[in-house]
Amino acid sequence: MSKVNSSIVCGVVLTALFAVDQSVYAEEVPAAADYAYTVKPGDTLSRLTHEVMDGMTPWSKLAQYNKLPNAQLVKPGDVLHIPFPWMKNLPAEAHIEALAGEVVLNGKPASVGDTVTSNAVLKTAQGGSVRLSLPDGSTLNVLENSTVEAKDISRKQQEGFFHTVFKLLAGRIDAIKSKFPPDHSPLLVDGQHGTIGVRGTHFRMGQQGADTLAEIEHGQVAFDAGKRTLALSGGEGSVADGVKAPAVIPLLPAPVLRDVPEFYEQAVVRINLQEMKEAQGFRAEVAREAEFAALISQGTHKGAQLRIADLPNGNYWLRVRAMDKHGLQGLEAHGKFVVKSHPAAPLLMEVDNIELLHGVKPPFNWTAVEEAQGYRFQISRDREFKDLALKQDDLREPQFSLGANLQVGEYYWRVASFSGEVQGPWSEIRKLTVLPAYAPAPAAMFGNDRLVVSWPALAGQSFEYQLAAGKDFSIAGQPQKLAAAKIDIPTPAPGRYLLRVRTVDADGFVNGWEPLRSVNVLAPN
Repeated sequence: MSKVNSSIVCGVVLTALFAVDQSVYAEEVPAAADYAYTVKPGDTLSRLTHEVMDGMTPWSKLAQYNKLPNAQLVKPGDVLHIPFPWMKNLPAEAHIEALAGEVVLNGKPASVGDTVTSNAVLKTAQGGSVRLSLPDGSTLNVLENSTVEAKDISRKQQEGFFHTVFKLLAGRIDAIKSKFPPDHSPLLVDGQHGTIGVRGTHFRMGQQGADTLAEIEHGQVAFDAGKRTLALSGGEGSVADGVKAPAVIPLLPAPVLRDVPEFYEQAVVRINLQEMKEAQGFRAEVAREAEFAALISQGTHKGAQLRIADLPNGNYWLRVRAMDKHGLQGLEAHGKFVVKSHPAAPLLMEVDNIELLHGVKPPFNWTAVEEAQGYRFQISRDREFKDLALKQDDLREPQFSLGANLQVGEYYWRVASFSGEVQGPWSEIRKLTVLPAYAPAPAAMFGNDRLVVSWPALAGQSFEYQLAAGKDFSIAGQPQKLAAAKIDIPTPAPGRYLLRVRTVDADGFVNGWEPLRSVNVLAPN
């Protein structure tokens, strides 16, 4: 065994400041935080030690603690002070209030409403999380890739006294402890080299390898290690590794969210953050409600941009924390956003812009969207689509043939998918120019020799795509790389093909695959 400085104790205890030292109760004046028991007819100290107390504390110690002049003489109406740790424990239970992703309770899939009792074990997988409601009204969030054991969930026989102990074996927890009088309802979370004990504090705890991390969002606690005690307030944290004495470490400030739009229509939600020189990355968590009971998305992001994919339509709440070189997560920033990206926008086919002579009726084609029931098509005299020249709100096929002549001039067209009453975002906007009938004929714009599909893009992005005859893309070969947001390939054999596209950002980050689109290639006439 390696030599360790004997002055450093490997166990670290984080407790609320000004808490009473239970080991010296017998030498102290009874505290206001004690349980005040009113003596009833027939009560004796011996009887109380078995019926009200834990049965392990001798009646003489109770008499000494209350400084009774005659231990044999207690009368109805007398008030006895009983330290909380001496009182009888009864089984209690926590409940699963919300969960997301894969969560296992005692080796079986967990469900909302399940009870969690002493000795229960909770495990979350990648992307999983679970929120526990504790007997005293506190909440404990177990985040992804975590294992937590409920060492003790109990209550005292007297109302308003609880005792809860969890052991964090791996991963992270985020807890908000309800406020109670001192010693009425302690919550303890054990890590490998530290224990966090709180009474009315928002804190986080992590177990990363040999490091036990403590982060105080708000409140005030003491962090004890051997002969050294640190006072930690909101905005401070510390790391215990069982070797070095922990130090007070200021947490990084809350990140600044920049340019968050009212809603997102893209498959990937992108949120820019103000640069933070000290930040090693950012932790982002997304939920459908402000309490973050069930995390829809959670993950670590490098650089000053969050990229969150695969969110269904709806309203979302976001919280973000910066991570420092110690592995500590800083104070939280909060935001809200709305996703309106489903069903996905069709990708437009054929050429980018159409020129045609007056009287010619061009076909308009786009990819089918797997999650869509139909399409809405518009032609406008202005790019803002305030002056519509034509609209079709219930097209069932991914194409439209112009049935009436447009007047000479410039137009714009676009397409959107819909499913039920929900319309997705509009496609990119294409230009349509109608030339006078006597003008020189434009170059041929349509044909069956090339399959052309395009979509809008941000600066610096490249793309990958796969085209498959079925949903098994493993037989479609390696994804094909594109320098621009456009597929232009020889038309494949007639049939129905599924198309999927993913974006590669300028910094090399590869986004997930977007929703499936499909293309029908018809046999030549």
